[in-house]
Amino acid sequence: MTKNEKETSVPVSPNIRKARNLLWIAVAVGAVLGIYSGATAEGDMDVMLSNDPISPSFAMVAIAVWLVIVPLISWLWWRAVDEHEAGAYREGAMVAAHLYLFMAPTWWLATRAGWVPEQQPMIVFTIVCVVWTAVWFYRKYV
Repeated sequence: MTKNEKETSVPVSPNIRKARNLLWIAVAVGAVLGIYSGATAEGDMDVMLSNDPISPSFAMVAIAVWLVIVPLISWLWWRAVDEHEAGAYREGAMVAAHLYLFMAPTWWLATRAGWVPEQQPMIVFTIVCVVWTAVWFYRKYV
């Protein structure tokens, strides 16, 4: 790193660095789980967006990761973040929860009326997560 780069770089606190590293760990855990889901798929590769049967070994690993590893990473991340990031994250959560509050019953009613296909829980989950992340990043960086 040159002298100019050192002068223009923004200092990062140890907690922010730790929170950022925990996010990268979460991404890595998700990537490994995604690769594992593809490797154990018994047919199509869209394992996470379909309702087809999955292998018991994948289900066991995915449930263990979702109930043990993800909460641990989340708890450690919450302990490391500053007020600004926590506020941005909470705002993303509130917007995403309201999206779900309005979207899920609307889709269910529209399905019953024959206007749209049956609701797929993982698609709704993914939409909610994308909105949550978009609001969180927008409030954090813009």
